[in-house]
Amino acid sequence: MLTMPEWIISAILLVLALIIIILVLFQQSDDDGLSGAISGSSSAGYDSYLGKNEGRTTNAKLAKFTKIIAIVFFVLVLVINIINLGV
Repeated sequence: MLTMPEWIISAILLVLALIIIILVLFQQSDDDGLSGAISGSSSAGYDSYLGKNEGRTTNAKLAKFTKIIAIVFFVLVLVINIINLGV
């Protein structure tokens, strides 16, 4: 039987999992696929103005927020497992 803290943490984990899924789906792919590998166009953007300001783009902010949410998710999974070991 789950205790009240376990129910709360489980609900938070569910919400965080949904947020991670949504954030990953909103991010744009940086991979050019097979055509980029053949033509070599994948490294062309790194020397441009947009490549130098990559940290300021919406995609970079989404990636940073995804990392933060993933770390919180991981810590909560550890916490709930520690709670279960104590019982």
